[in-house]
Amino acid sequence: MRGMGKPIIHLCAPASPATAVFEAVGVKDARGLIARVQAAVGDGFRVTGKPALLDCFFDERRGGRRDDAARVRELHAMFVRDDVAALVAARGGGWMTRILPEVDFSLMDRRRKPLAVFGFSELTPLVNLVGRHARGRGYYFMTPGFPKPGAERYARLNATRLSGGRKLRGRALDAFAGDWAAKRFDTEFDAYFRDVRRILAGQPPERSVTGVLEWGRLPARSRATFVGGCLSLMTPLTAALFCKLCDPKGKWLVLEDLEEYPYRIDRQFAHLKLAGWFERCAGVLIGDFHMGDADQRAETLEILRFHLPKRRGVPVVTTRDVGHTWPQAVLPVGRGVTLHCRRTMRGKARVTIEPPWRAWRCV
Repeated sequence: MRGMGKPIIHLCAPASPATAVFEAVGVKDARGLIARVQAAVGDGFRVTGKPALLDCFFDERRGGRRDDAARVRELHAMFVRDDVAALVAARGGGWMTRILPEVDFSLMDRRRKPLAVFGFSELTPLVNLVGRHARGRGYYFMTPGFPKPGAERYARLNATRLSGGRKLRGRALDAFAGDWAAKRFDTEFDAYFRDVRRILAGQPPERSVTGVLEWGRLPARSRATFVGGCLSLMTPLTAALFCKLCDPKGKWLVLEDLEEYPYRIDRQFAHLKLAGWFERCAGVLIGDFHMGDADQRAETLEILRFHLPKRRGVPVVTTRDVGHTWPQAVLPVGRGVTLHCRRTMRGKARVTIEPPWRAWRCV
């Protein structure tokens, strides 16, 4: 179906409802959120959304959301509309993985124009499964409300520097971090949609994904395709229904997560190993892992050593730009990018990911 008029950015909440975002954005309801996004996007696009799905009741004790069928219908409708240039998930959270078997991703094959999907965390399957289609563009990137909690954690970790040398603890530290993040939020919210707008127009976003080569070898320039995202959301995709669609054979497997004890990280790595994913992948990109304010990079890498095939020398790159962290950079999944690897004075090699943004233009 061909759309008329301005291309559409559709704000959706296929995982948790968007209600937690309202306060951060400074709006009362879903209609206010849509209007605020329209202001951030500008006149070149029309922002749409379904208020009843953005703002809905859910009960943790009774299976979360009660509108599974409606969320599936919304995704199906957006998949086949050529006037919809992008789906932006308002937040992650939960409750989406269970509807995956009901979502018909083959509807993407009807499209004549590209569809970009922006999301992370619980949206990991959606971003990957859309991104594998010829007209799909999967962008693993934070949701628009995430800069507030992300910036709060950043402020806590860097409070001494950001506060001009003060030693803050306890409630004073939390108050400083909350205030620092709140003051930045409007600017970061607008910057988020500035990146969305630029990507849809085939222009690079403001930040690039960079990392460090921890193990293995990489040439100065190579090609790579990434699949993956949140570790706890990737393990369900090893199931028979999706394993072929998300198989990392010949691709780089990207993994990140938060609030996971080391034994659970080990258990989930074992799940991927049992599925043969570490045997078949071309490389592993480890994003941010943390528990509260404690960084888990070192223990995650140590756990990973037990699961990678010894004989293959799989290259492993770490990055602070991908995951439940702030600031973030946009990581494309499902499409080929260029890796640049450059040795630094300190011995480890710096890796930069360069996507062909112009070729992926959606409008």
